[in-house]
Amino acid sequence: MFGLVVLLGGLCPSLAQADAARVQGLGGARLFTEDPSFVFTNPAQLGEHGNRLWFSLGITGGEGALGLDPHGGGAVRIKEVVSLGVALNRSPLLYGFDAAIWPVTLAYMPEGPGGPLEGPEVSSDSSAPLRFPLDLLLSFGDSSSKLRFGLNFYYAGGRSRSWDIDDSDQDDLEQSDRVDLQTHLFNVTLGLSGGTRADRRRGELWLRVGNMSSWRDALSTVESSEGVVDSVLDQILTMDRNLRLGLGGRLKLGDGGQGLLVSPAFSYDLALGDFRFEDNLVVPSSRAENSERQVRAHDARLGVGVSYRRQGLLVQGSLAARLALTEFTDLIDLGLGDYQRNARQAWDLRLPELSLGAEYELLPWLLIRAGMRSSVVGGISLSSLNQGVGAPDASVDFSASQELSAAPAEVHMDASFGLGFRHKGFALDAILGGLFLGEGVAPQLLSRVDMSFSFD
Repeated sequence: MFGLVVLLGGLCPSLAQADAARVQGLGGARLFTEDPSFVFTNPAQLGEHGNRLWFSLGITGGEGALGLDPHGGGAVRIKEVVSLGVALNRSPLLYGFDAAIWPVTLAYMPEGPGGPLEGPEVSSDSSAPLRFPLDLLLSFGDSSSKLRFGLNFYYAGGRSRSWDIDDSDQDDLEQSDRVDLQTHLFNVTLGLSGGTRADRRRGELWLRVGNMSSWRDALSTVESSEGVVDSVLDQILTMDRNLRLGLGGRLKLGDGGQGLLVSPAFSYDLALGDFRFEDNLVVPSSRAENSERQVRAHDARLGVGVSYRRQGLLVQGSLAARLALTEFTDLIDLGLGDYQRNARQAWDLRLPELSLGAEYELLPWLLIRAGMRSSVVGGISLSSLNQGVGAPDASVDFSASQELSAAPAEVHMDASFGLGFRHKGFALDAILGGLFLGEGVAPQLLSRVDMSFSFD
């Protein structure tokens, strides 16, 4: 039994959305594509990809702003049916992991973790960035097992403290300024997978629960006389909760080796956010402390994929619908018992979302692939403003206004071209480039390179 080797490509992720090179090269429809990276969606698949190492290097962005998001890991199979895996530096925006939870995050941190943390009537200069992402994976069952179970625990977090003591006037009376920043992201994914490749019906189901929290604790004190310390600033601003619940599944009907395979699938994620501000030196509570911001995000996708494999050729396509809804509610204390409630709903509908891709084994060691994905994108924004007198949860409206605006329907289309190399247990997949019509950035030359080595 060989030791478990971990590939470490960096310790701070680039928060750039991307997918595996092979998935992008086949059209980018992750939910309907068979790929080893799907273990991060359904960890039950780890049993089919044990005894291997992998490394991924992504180059993202454009127009002079390029970023790297290298990550890697490995998995080892123990006693045939138990697999253990670890991955380092996987960005939370990779492989569809950001569904629902990231729109809520941006409602409190518009620039993402590391940028300003804000709520109604209050904001901070910065927050702690997410660092040291870690995946721990465990699965029971292998490719010959009728039922496989998997577990994935993900964590990324950051913490920093600045402490400044000033006695520039040399009077032995010090002024102290301390700021603590923390951001933490936890997620647990449970997965089930039933059937072997020889079975013509195989099902998968996964459930994930995650939470992100971020806070800024600022304390400033002044020594007014020897042994007497007065607080001049004592504030806590925190994104108390960004709770995400997700559920997904897919059913594979047909021959997984050769011939036709039909895969209906769905996914749904819900995230709930809340914030809190405390100023311990203001009594009674200030307007900012009484104000609230609540955010809710939904991300749902439903569709079917079809693939056909024969003599080194794979052709696949999918038809899906996707709905993303984000709801923002700000309750602002105007003072003297007056409250203002600002609510906004942002709908984003992609219907239909089409993908088509092909992969051909040109030589025993060389694969070529190309894929495209298009969608008709439209949206609606509903904003309302009302004011009332009384308790925040039971106010009496005396004025109200509502605005409804619709985004014109647009057709977005992106296409990617890629190569794959295979030699014994070594595999390499790369994106050679592509194009994008609509709002977005076209894939660049070698914008993603994935490598793996299997010991089986």
